[in-house]
Amino acid sequence: MQIKGMNGESYHVTGQGQGNYNTVGASAGIASFLGLNAGNLFGGCGNGWNRNGCNGPVEVITSEDKPISRYEAKMMQDLSTKDAEISLLKADKYTDQKIVETTAYLMGKINEVSAEVRANKDAQCAINMEQAVYNGTNTATIGCIKQQIAQLQSLSTLVVPSAKVCDTGCCCG
Repeated sequence: MQIKGMNGESYHVTGQGQGNYNTVGASAGIASFLGLNAGNLFGGCGNGWNRNGCNGPVEVITSEDKPISRYEAKMMQDLSTKDAEISLLKADKYTDQKIVETTAYLMGKINEVSAEVRANKDAQCAINMEQAVYNGTNTATIGCIKQQIAQLQSLSTLVVPSAKVCDTGCCCG
């Protein structure tokens, strides 16, 4: 990748974000590309810090190689801060939207499962009711039969054949 320096020179730097510089000139080119004046970075005048008696405006070089004042630089910084805030708000809004969509999707799935569970529960309740009716009917029928058997037993006397009553040692049988 090539970048243009402050005086129009071209510098070669390593591309694809590898972060390695091929030459010291490439570093100066990157500094120029970022709008930094090497004189200001290494103790020259115009850095706004009153170092070595210098009291000039901050000199930032734009892509058009024109110096701007510290006020314009501050406005650019404020603008970039606001851009970052706007981007963060947009990202938060997007995230919130995706959370709402995901929640709606999951609630739909839960309702589908709930409908299936409800249908299975209703079917099981119907089976249980049929079984309860069957059990009740059988219990009532068995109770009636027991009562009829007891009534029949009270009406008759028990007759036992004499051969069964006889003593085994009497020779009557």
